[in-house]
Amino acid sequence: MQALPDEQQIERVERRMDRLENKVDDGFAAVRSDFRADFRMLLGVLLATFLTMILGFAGIVAGIFLQLG
Repeated sequence: MQALPDEQQIERVERRMDRLENKVDDGFAAVRSDFRADFRMLLGVLLATFLTMILGFAGIVAGIFLQLG
């Protein structure tokens, strides 16, 4: 293999670094979107649990008032 002039070697290294940077950016974007989806799912589950607890408590209170009345 023939040795390349310094400028060509620098350009090759810069192209490789640019490709690597793009791969890293794509990887971080994918991880961020996964975390956002997981966080939204967690919020949905917590909201459903909270509403279930509130409605259950309201049902118990309503049952007590109906039996007293």
